Amino acid sequence: MRKKSPAERREYIRLSSVFPVEIYPSIPARDSVSGRPHAPRLIQGFTRDVSLGGLCLTVNDLDEKFLSAIKDDKASFCVHVNMPVTHKPIEAEGRVTWHEIKDHHRHKQLQLGISYEKIASADRKKIVNAARRMVWLPRIATFAIITLVCLFGFTYYRTMVLTEKNRALIGRFYETQEMSDAYKKAATRIDRKYAALKKEFALKEGPEAEALKGEIKTLLARKTRAVKLLKGVEMKRRELGEATVKNMYEWLKTHQNKLTGLVMSFEGDPSIRNWAFTYDQALASQVFLISGDIARAEKILSFYKEKAKKKKNGYHNAYSAVTGNSAEHTVNIGPNVWIGIAALQYTEKTKNKKYLSIARNIAKWVVSLKDKEGGVKGGPRFSWYSTEHNLDAYALFNMLHDITGEEKYRKEKMNTLKWIKENTYSGQSGRMKRGKGDATIATDTMAWAIAAVGPGELLKEGMDPDAIIKFAEKHCSVTANFKRPDGTTVAVTGFDFGKSKNKARGGVVSSEWTAQMVISFKVMAGFYSSLGKEEKAGEFDKKADFYLSGLDKMVISSPSRSGQGAGCLPYATQPSADTGHGWRTPQGADTGSVAGTAYTIFAKKDYNPLSLERLR
Repeated sequence: MRKKSPAERREYIRLSSVFPVEIYPSIPARDSVSGRPHAPRLIQGFTRDVSLGGLCLTVNDLDEKFLSAIKDDKASFCVHVNMPVTHKPIEAEGRVTWHEIKDHHRHKQLQLGISYEKIASADRKKIVNAARRMVWLPRIATFAIITLVCLFGFTYYRTMVLTEKNRALIGRFYETQEMSDAYKKAATRIDRKYAALKKEFALKEGPEAEALKGEIKTLLARKTRAVKLLKGVEMKRRELGEATVKNMYEWLKTHQNKLTGLVMSFEGDPSIRNWAFTYDQALASQVFLISGDIARAEKILSFYKEKAKKKKNGYHNAYSAVTGNSAEHTVNIGPNVWIGIAALQYTEKTKNKKYLSIARNIAKWVVSLKDKEGGVKGGPRFSWYSTEHNLDAYALFNMLHDITGEEKYRKEKMNTLKWIKENTYSGQSGRMKRGKGDATIATDTMAWAIAAVGPGELLKEGMDPDAIIKFAEKHCSVTANFKRPDGTTVAVTGFDFGKSKNKARGGVVSSEWTAQMVISFKVMAGFYSSLGKEEKAGEFDKKADFYLSGLDKMVISSPSRSGQGAGCLPYATQPSADTGHGWRTPQGADTGSVAGTAYTIFAKKDYNPLSLERLR
């Protein structure tokens, strides 16, 4: 048997790549009797090395006729090289230039070199290039795996660090709240004692009066120290509060899907996982807008302009944040109008009209659904009327008139306001009914009457904004215990979804509806300030601050890894609670809510989503 010469060995590029190869004689042997050619027996082999000049092959199935053929220097062979990821093998003709038989434990193995005699130039390169790829592919794959593992490890480490940092921020925010409350209580006790001593001092004379004077002096010194300490902790609280608002904004960002642009409405409730409610998208887009993140706001508005499926010409109440498909097929007026409002806020703040058509189309649709009295029902297939939806419609028409100057929108807003006055407002008490023929108390109808219509316009129409505010405070303000995810319980004063006095569940504070009332207090403060009534304005500012401090107590750290421990607010102080309006609060004690978080950001930033005018 002949072995490879040094020249033949150098000719091969050792790529150590394995391709299946089929070998058979080019001219098949003939039968000695009949002279007819035999069907060639296919020999299966595998490449060991390849080069532009030929192949080095390994054959395990030794065949005597094949061995005899390769010893014939004139014999030529057809070779089919089966390349990876190809349907058709590469065909070539060649001759055996060397061969070698090696003994293995249970079989003999034939190694041979074939030099090309006939092969397309492109096929030569294709074989070598494929071999090179196969040599480098494991190395690249190994490198890629190592890189991915390192990247995953770095990302996981960064996420854990950021999560701990965010949770520490919320923890410090809790501590300053407790210190602030303690100092306020101490200051209040000192003030009461000081007032009592001053009263007693006025009735005393001589030594007794002198003794009281000493006590008053000591008390004043204590009061000075208490005020100083309170100012310090309040300054720290404001700093941490601002940092927490930024943190809440980051929470919203992390839950915006990159593909659809939609923001997951609730983090923590498995029954509505990845749902993106249309109303919440309107709120989230405005948070992005007032934070200067125009691109994120555009992603949401673009979805509704270009991709969102409609039913009866209206947007569905909810879509999947992941796929963009409908998640809740119901079509209500309110969520649609809110998307129009978000588009108008975008138009006003960017002076870009590319989403103005969304608002115009929604307004046209709402007008088509109005009854003869000017009221809008709950949706294309509903017979009930919602005060909230009609207040939304008023805000939409009002904004459209402000932006376009078109008279038709002014007429529609006044027509809607007339319907609201005649069907929902009770002049004696300031009560706003939930809807036409529906006397149920709903806190948001009173909050939005102030925020959407405004105190001045309400007064012109004979609707008393002060009475509306007082009614809401009297019947809907509650103090409820809120159990934080860390197990601590705090008392929170805010607003329920309605009159909770007779409800078996007890009082429940809604973060969203409390923030709505805070905005209404600020609207009232701005109104009275514009009239020069600063004392009255101050009273409403104090109320706004008081209820904002309650919302601060409801800030929690995001429970999920994607949320990275960032701050957010649950929808209410109690999960799975009956709101009294036909739906329940989300499941889960630590479920983060887009609506609650977004509206709290609005309240903190003095932003009224129902008006183009600034609060101050």
